[in-house]
Parts: sequence; structure tokens; C-alpha cells
Amino acid sequence: MPAPLHEQAGGAEKLRGVLRDFYDTVFADVMIGYLFKGADQERLVERELELTLAALGADVAYTGRPIAAVHRPLPIMGGHFMRRRVLLAEAMERHGLPPAVRDAILAHTDALRSQVTPDASGECDTDEAVRRAGRPRS
Repeated sequence: MPAPLHEQAGGAEKLRGVLRDFYDTVFADVMIGYLFKGADQERLVERELELTLAALGADVAYTGRPIAAVHRPLPIMGGHFMRRRVLLAEAMERHGLPPAVRDAILAHTDALRSQVTPDASGECDTDEAVRRAGRPRS
């Protein structure tokens, strides 16, 4: 019988390293980094680690605020969501996570999409993003 996915991933410390790398990339990214301005990166890593470990079958509770409550007020469009997904996949690849683990994490990410953005497309609609941010378009 194969080991549980969280063990195949290398455990919490390995995943924490993947997520730190991922968030370093996210915060610096020209397409989505601005959405994270002022966020506590280490707190994000720890909450994401809880979600990831739980999604991989570990007995870990998520201690953060509800996903929708945190994300829905932000002007997150489908393209932003997809960019984050790409950066996550690249971080997992760089750290050599097994394909089954990567697939499970990406499936979990996809399952949260409707809580993060109402935009089902993979495009960035600038007018809609501006409307959701509550700012006049310049």
C-alpha cells in the first residue's frame, strides 16, 4: 500500500519549503503580486500549509478565516487565479514533488476556485476587476 500523499510529499517541513518558495514568487509576480501587498507572507505560508496537509490526508485543522470571506472582497479575476495556479505548479515542480502529490494539490486548489473568485473564465477582465475593487477606472 502506498504511503499517504502528505508523506509522499516529504512531510510538513518539505511542503513548508515549497510554499515559501511559491509565495516568494507570488509576492514578486508582476501579474498578481499587487494583490498580496501588505499581507503577512509567513502567515499565508502557514495557513496554506494547513490546507495543503489536510488536502493530502494529514490530520491537520485549518485555523484561518473562511476562504470566501478573505478572497471575495478582493478584485481577483479568473486570470489571476490561473496565474497563481501556474506559479504553484512551477514551485512544486522545482521541489520535485511526486506527480500524484502535485495533482492532488492542484485539484484541491481548483476546488476552492469558486470561493476565491466568481469569475469562471481564465481571463483578466480589467473593467470587472476595477468595479470589484470599487475604484474609478483611470
